[in-house]
Amino acid sequence: MSEQTSTGSPQPTLDHIVILVSASDLLQLPDRLKDSFVVSPGGTHAGGQTFNKLILFEDGVYIELIAFAEGISPEERAKHRWGRQRVNTIVDFAYTLPHESDFGAVQQRVRDAKAGLTYKDPVPGGRTRPDGVVLKWAIGAPQDENGDEPEPGILPFWCLDRTPRSNRVPYQKDKTQTQHPSGARGVSRVRLNVPQEQLSALQSVYDAIHDVDSAARGEDEWTFSTPDSSAKARHTLGVASESGPKIKLAFQGSVGSPSFLEILPGIVVKFEA
Repeated sequence: MSEQTSTGSPQPTLDHIVILVSASDLLQLPDRLKDSFVVSPGGTHAGGQTFNKLILFEDGVYIELIAFAEGISPEERAKHRWGRQRVNTIVDFAYTLPHESDFGAVQQRVRDAKAGLTYKDPVPGGRTRPDGVVLKWAIGAPQDENGDEPEPGILPFWCLDRTPRSNRVPYQKDKTQTQHPSGARGVSRVRLNVPQEQLSALQSVYDAIHDVDSAARGEDEWTFSTPDSSAKARHTLGVASESGPKIKLAFQGSVGSPSFLEILPGIVVKFEA
């Protein structure tokens, strides 16, 4: 990939990947998932509509397994960002930044790209851990020219911490939580499949998000950071219009990791050495 040039603004950091599962599967994890990953406790989100569990990686990125609470009405579920998505699907991903105050510059660059997509001002969110610790953050979601959110997963949302990220993502507190039977150590690549008619606009937005010159970029890939800067992997996000699922993942693996692994029905991830 061509070397990317930036003006020196903070590099977007991959925060987490969202996988929607059923409530029953989240309460009683399928064997194929337990056999490949250590799944850490999560909690119930503010409002009580959704709850989650986490798969933490050495690089500080995590997989959020999220489910809608049993008994939620279809009307209420449809109002949620992921309410119309299918279960057992990688539905979305989040970026973060060192400080919430850095987000204004991202918003301005995306506005200046004039691609018909911008980012809303951050909205407070949070959840309570099972041990009672309250986590607070703010979410910056994308919007189109009508103020509606586009299809989840074609652009990142932003998870900006208002309490220490180490409370939300305790990947360094207990190293056993990141020692997975599959050998997965982190997220190496994210690949997005977007409609052809949206490709050009989304490329412009990703150039703005990553603060790079499209001529210098050369390919439809951008480099992201991870919370643990010592992690060694490709750390690229690619956007294309192609067949297959909306979001594909490649994990950084270890000696003995499989080449591919179906972690849930229909969700196959790649492992890279």
